[in-house]
Amino acid sequence: MPNTVEMKLRESALLDKLICDYGPTKYLDIVWAMEWARHLRVKEEYRHMPMAEMIEKALLEVISGAVTSEQIVAAAYGAPAAAAAKTEEKKPAAKKEEEPKKEKKEAKEKKETKDKKETKEKKEKAKKD
Repeated sequence: MPNTVEMKLRESALLDKLICDYGPTKYLDIVWAMEWARHLRVKEEYRHMPMAEMIEKALLEVISGAVTSEQIVAAAYGAPAAAAAKTEEKKPAAKKEEEPKKEKKEAKEKKETKDKKETKEKKEKAKKD
């Protein structure tokens, strides 16, 4: 049976390889890993583990797929939040991209309306003067 130092080196090498070959969701998964590390910190078996090791373990579990985002949400926030996360993930990617565009468009329209009001008020004030 390999000793703990050897196992840590293997896990570290595996984690390095997974990170190097990782896709476009790596930044989101890092956030998930930090949430998972916070959850692990509460468990008795991880309580005495240094935070750096716990983060590495959490990152390895998230990247390798051993833990899903639903499990992380359920563990961190409880079951009702997990149901909300499932409904968010079911939305197509195109709709997720359209939401910020809609928000920007609405903000732009509000600004244009505000600018028009200000211009109208200035014209009325100039007529009075």
